[in-house]
Amino acid sequence: MSIKKHNFLLKPLDFVTILLFLVTFIIFFSMIKTKAQKLIIEISTPEEIYTYDMASNREFSVEGTLGQTKIKILDNTASIMSSPCSNKTCIHQGKISKAGQWLCCAPNQVIVVIKDSGQDAEKSNEPDAISF
Repeated sequence: MSIKKHNFLLKPLDFVTILLFLVTFIIFFSMIKTKAQKLIIEISTPEEIYTYDMASNREFSVEGTLGQTKIKILDNTASIMSSPCSNKTCIHQGKISKAGQWLCCAPNQVIVVIKDSGQDAEKSNEPDAISF
């Protein structure tokens, strides 16, 4: 009993099939590429609402009911650096960097929210699957 050895050679139609597959693959993935988000940070205080670009590195203070809350934007992240509240939970919340994330200093009534600047206002007020 002998074992036959098969040589695998590509035929011209095989090359056409592979080429069609590659072109389809490239077209498919170029169509589903995600758009780059432009994130903004919105800070709400009892008196005013401030809006800043997340791409700009800066530190600033906003006035709350108890005093000044210091907020830092660095490398597309935001964090609360200091606040006059007694428990300092807002400082220990850490950094946020994605749309929909937020920080809050409840005693000082300062809320920091990251938003996608391209998001429709109507869509952002709709309940999501969790809150619905």
